Amino acid sequence: MSIQLWLDQVPTGQYNHQLLTLTNDPYSDWVTSRWTHPDDDKENVVKLHGDKPDQQPGIPTGKRRLSALMASSHEEVDLTPRPKKKRRQEADDIDPPEHFSPMPAPSEDAASEDVESHHSGRLSPTKQLAFLEDSSKPVIYCDFASTLAEMPEDVHTLCNDVQELADGVGILGFKPDELADITDLDYGGLDHRDRKRLRYPWANDPTQRLKTGKMVPLVEVQRIVASAIRFEEKRAHETTWNEGIHLAVINAALTASTHVTSLAIANVKTASIDPPELANQKLPKRVVDYAIVLQPNQAIENAWEKLQPIGTASIKSWNHTTSAEIRSTPITISIETKAPNKSWTDGKAQIAIWTAALHKRLSMLQQPGQGSLDIPAMPLLIVQGHDWYLFVVSQQQQPSVPEKKKRKITTVIWQKIDIGNTRNCFDAYKLLSVLHLVMDWAYRVWRPWFLELVRWMGDD
Repeated sequence: MSIQLWLDQVPTGQYNHQLLTLTNDPYSDWVTSRWTHPDDDKENVVKLHGDKPDQQPGIPTGKRRLSALMASSHEEVDLTPRPKKKRRQEADDIDPPEHFSPMPAPSEDAASEDVESHHSGRLSPTKQLAFLEDSSKPVIYCDFASTLAEMPEDVHTLCNDVQELADGVGILGFKPDELADITDLDYGGLDHRDRKRLRYPWANDPTQRLKTGKMVPLVEVQRIVASAIRFEEKRAHETTWNEGIHLAVINAALTASTHVTSLAIANVKTASIDPPELANQKLPKRVVDYAIVLQPNQAIENAWEKLQPIGTASIKSWNHTTSAEIRSTPITISIETKAPNKSWTDGKAQIAIWTAALHKRLSMLQQPGQGSLDIPAMPLLIVQGHDWYLFVVSQQQQPSVPEKKKRKITTVIWQKIDIGNTRNCFDAYKLLSVLHLVMDWAYRVWRPWFLELVRWMGDD
């Protein structure tokens, strides 16, 4: 229907003056006023008194003028094409929901963040570390040469042994003919730097090296190194690094360890500190990724029968988590892993919170009335992509003032030794030798200490 025909059908009455005005050229008149007088339509209201002499009270003006006339008819008018209107009623401005672009799906990194980075909480990692330092039972990080704390003898001994291996001394246990074969120019796939470094005379010491574990075959080490290099080139996310590289290294080390039947690897990515009161309520109940645990012997199983849940926990556990994966297997070494682009400070906060809660749980396992618990130095590992670092945690009693008060126990995390990486085979062998050393520590030092700690539970 044309506008002229529609106007002819509109009844005459109080709108006659406006109809005559519109019939001259309604659309062009509206367009002209719309674009040359943008301020005429600032308010979508019906004016009671017009500004123009010929305007009648109660008659809409501007953009609403034509709309009012159209509303008086029962027939729709096709006014297209028409310019886009700048303003409408709110209901007209909102597009249906399906017209909005959907929110982007979370990336695989983001999807796994709740598990691998474990909720950072309301405090940043830096503030979490500061909070731990200021708590009633402080947890502090110290460099090995720091004067903030005195290094215990067992920490000193462990660090010296680790540092020697980290420097590449005695990391290999090949027989002379084996070493000659793998460094031969005809051996495929061996990096030229590895070929030279594997020949270092001080690197090969079969007598000492084989005490803690067998040599992992070179072909397996090459496979891990090649995969790690590819993951970094592809910017692989943390889960890929964890399962494809970090866990592969730990598995290779444990399989070749002298104590393979006494230790096990536990995936604790989904574990949380339980009961929650083992950690400060202002801190997130952060978790680490893997743990080396003791395989229970008869003495541990006997004590397990008498162990009871603590606090608000509904089930019992040797550890500071009731996760089914590890509740009956005591933790010896905790391992926090990160992809290359993840926060290093975040990893330090996670393992500090985790370790402080573990120490608190261990203190509850001792026989009542025995006083403070003397926990031996304990190695910790933080991994970031290729690179592996060792920390050692110890507890120290600081003298209080006055002396009559109970002495404050400070947990010190000594940092850090670069123990190897997965960028080349020589550095990977350094890493494997250190892992064998700390696994040997778990069996020779931690296991007897823990058995003595819980022996009273198994006594009849």
